[in-house]
Amino acid sequence: MDYGLVTEAMSGYDIPESEAILLRHNENMTFRVGTDYLLQIHEPVQGFETQHLYEGLDRMAVYETEIRFLGHLKNQGMMSREPVKNRRGQWITKLDNGNVAMVSRWIEGESLDKMTLCEEHYYRIGLLAAELHRCAKGFRGSPAISYDGRHVERIGEKLRALEGNGLDCVSCRALERACDAVGTALRKAEGEFQMLHADLSLSNILQTKAGLAAIDFSLFGMGHPMLDIAVLFGNIGGLACRQKIAEGYRDGGGRFDYEALDACFVLTILDCIAIHFGQWCRESWFEDRMKRWREESLEPFARGERLLADDFCIIHAGN
Repeated sequence: MDYGLVTEAMSGYDIPESEAILLRHNENMTFRVGTDYLLQIHEPVQGFETQHLYEGLDRMAVYETEIRFLGHLKNQGMMSREPVKNRRGQWITKLDNGNVAMVSRWIEGESLDKMTLCEEHYYRIGLLAAELHRCAKGFRGSPAISYDGRHVERIGEKLRALEGNGLDCVSCRALERACDAVGTALRKAEGEFQMLHADLSLSNILQTKAGLAAIDFSLFGMGHPMLDIAVLFGNIGGLACRQKIAEGYRDGGGRFDYEALDACFVLTILDCIAIHFGQWCRESWFEDRMKRWREESLEPFARGERLLADDFCIIHAGN
């Protein structure tokens, strides 16, 4: 880990020199600096590929939209990290190697992936998702990632190029058909699009003294609200857990669209493969997991079949 980037980034802020502790490295390097600040340097870990997300977009402008989006959510009463300006009065710091860094104030709390969760936690996750969608609905900032039909086309192009380079022809055909079906469904649903978190996993939700808080909006963008629910369902196993999330989401004013939810559930699989393939293809579990994705989700959805029953059970699991 090159801590020289941390020193360079923090030198531009009126913040006392403090120890920087690496918290995680995926699409960003994320550090806790001292007790009061969080630093994100936009440099993905090797094998984490996000180029298809930003095709045709000015990334600096996207990061500026993220800052405005966080400000909008805070103005709507949501707990969110507060960005800090550098000495030049800018929210975003460009580093010598071309990467960018952003600093925000630390929110004290524990991420849910490190906790033992109960039914009440899952219910409150649903409430949080509903609050996020309600507060974000009026935000129309741009540019931002669009999780739309064109996005799915880019995924398809990326995955087709992997045939013979770690991805077998059976999987490639299944992915291609799934991309076509998801793209069609999303184009029909574009009238419902709004700004989303788009990566609302347990590791991106904090338990604080004041309640739950969504963090790390690095992959935020325009899409169908069911994408955030699909990400949650894809990261949280257990029918009872999904049902409590759904109960909280509905009680918070959220509405389920099962057709869009199925499409977004498949989209999360497609996006994850496109992003992580360079890492996953070397893992012993990937071939079996790919087979399950084909049988449980990709192929049934491409045939026009439902994936999630009304009670959120995965219909084709184990078939």
